Amino acid sequence: MTNTELEVARRLLFFSQAEAAAMVGGVSEQAWRRWEAGRKPVPDDVEVRLRFLLDYRSRALLAGRAVIEQAPADAELTVIWYGSLDGWASLEGREPVEWRAQQSAVAALAAEYPDRVVFVPFDVRAYHAWLAGRPDGEDMRARWAAEVAGREGEQ
Repeated sequence: MTNTELEVARRLLFFSQAEAAAMVGGVSEQAWRRWEAGRKPVPDDVEVRLRFLLDYRSRALLAGRAVIEQAPADAELTVIWYGSLDGWASLEGREPVEWRAQQSAVAALAAEYPDRVVFVPFDVRAYHAWLAGRPDGEDMRARWAAEVAGREGEQ
């Protein structure tokens, strides 16, 4: 992976240099900057992790597009926007490093389908109050977001 490919991947995945250094490379921000500047070669393990995240983003985009394309043409689809790592990681089993890749995929869907996607910012406290002890999961989060979006539409 070249230094330019590294920077492009980082930006596409919505990572700052500091986040990429910590979450992808496990190195200092200074080390990451050296890789992007071309002063040091990009380590193979960093390339592997970035390619995994790019694949994760691609799979998320394909899944999102499939849902949108299968829905009625006039349907608006609710998408959760995880504005913080804490919100993203509040579901057990999620990898923190995938948070930015998910944000990137959601932003791409919004750009492709501006009239079809409704964003609901994830609110950990409101969600857990709504959850009321029921088991957490992707399907429950989707139901919560749909209800929140429905209430916002009534105002």
